Amino acid sequence: MGLKKLLISKILFVALLLLPIYSFAQGCFQSSILSPSPFMGNDGEIFKLDDGSMWEVKYEYEYLYEYYPSVVICPGKGKLIIGDKSLNVEMISSAGQKENGSPSSASTIESQIDGDFEGFEGETIIKLMNGQIWQQSEYWYHYHYSFMPKVLIYKQGGSYKIKVDGIDKSVGVIRLH
Repeated sequence: MGLKKLLISKILFVALLLLPIYSFAQGCFQSSILSPSPFMGNDGEIFKLDDGSMWEVKYEYEYLYEYYPSVVICPGKGKLIIGDKSLNVEMISSAGQKENGSPSSASTIESQIDGDFEGFEGETIIKLMNGQIWQQSEYWYHYHYSFMPKVLIYKQGGSYKIKVDGIDKSVGVIRLH
């Protein structure tokens, strides 16, 4: 019986050693999370990898508090591996799709709010440093003051959402100018 347990433990050990190699063979790659910092790993959190691609955490609540962590990302499986945790993720935009042009051609827009920001009031107008003007299209009230926070606007389905630094939730917006 002892020989059988030893054989099983050796097989498991080899399988665990080969798991990272198998993951990379399945279209996975190693990267680092550049923002936000710290990365929490909670549902709805938008994060940027060092290759410029943007991702969203789906249905997870981990509270990781990781600063610029190294990760393995598996786009085909919608998985992010960070340490001993595996999170469900969805790609928002791949590297090189960021643009500051018209929303019809841009997958993601990164900018800053021009001046004070006092949160969302239902139809909030948001002026960006890149000259664009957006309006809140999804009702949500949330007070949050910050001066010139960074924003990420990304396309989800047929509409756009804005993610303001310091606020966990993304809110639907439409472009006015």
